Amino acid sequence: MTDPTNPTPPDEPSEPPQPSPAPVAGPASETDPVFLSAPPVTGKRSNVRAWVVGGIALAVILCCGGAVIGTFNGDESKPTAGASSSPAPSPTSASPTTVAPITAAPTSAAPTSALPSPTKAAPPPKPKPPSYKTLTERQWKLIAKDPDGYLGKTYVVYGRVTQFDAATGTDSFRADVAHRRMAEDYDYETNTILNGSESDLDNLVEDDIFRANVTVLGSFSYDTQIGGETTVALLQVDSIKVL
Repeated sequence: MTDPTNPTPPDEPSEPPQPSPAPVAGPASETDPVFLSAPPVTGKRSNVRAWVVGGIALAVILCCGGAVIGTFNGDESKPTAGASSSPAPSPTSASPTTVAPITAAPTSAAPTSALPSPTKAAPPPKPKPPSYKTLTERQWKLIAKDPDGYLGKTYVVYGRVTQFDAATGTDSFRADVAHRRMAEDYDYETNTILNGSESDLDNLVEDDIFRANVTVLGSFSYDTQIGGETTVALLQVDSIKVL
């Protein structure tokens, strides 16, 4: 390639242009060898052309080498992307926030008793007072014949005390009993044993006529004064009145 700054001498117009040296493929380093190809020249003209071509090639080599060196130097001094030359900011000192403690209001629960409250038991019903039935003459004779068959039955009887002494005790006596009050003492015919409390029988003596509410206790056997044995009706005195 002909240097544009140095025109060809006028005395050689017919000289054909010579091919320029092959371009370098890339940036060459200082250590890479450079191969130059130039056409053979003869004489003085060939020397001048060789110096021109060599100067151009040397200038290209120097420019490429400087660019490579500058690139290396620039890469070393270029800061990395994202890095800041300014000093790192000092951490901000945030004032600590004070959290007020949450105090739950105490719940006042009603005290519970482990033991169940005692239930007030209803008083047991009072037993009904027994109803004492009045008797006919026949009904009384049936009771006197079989007192065990009327056990626990309650009746109203009348009688006359025939024995109430040390032999009978203070809570038992013997009497002749009938179904109603008789006009004469000898009309009370049925021999009977009656038991009761001392307090109820305290005012009762032999030959008294009485009216009594009684409960049938069954039959009772005892020894007579003449050495025999007799069985009679046994009545419990619930209440008694001297007539």
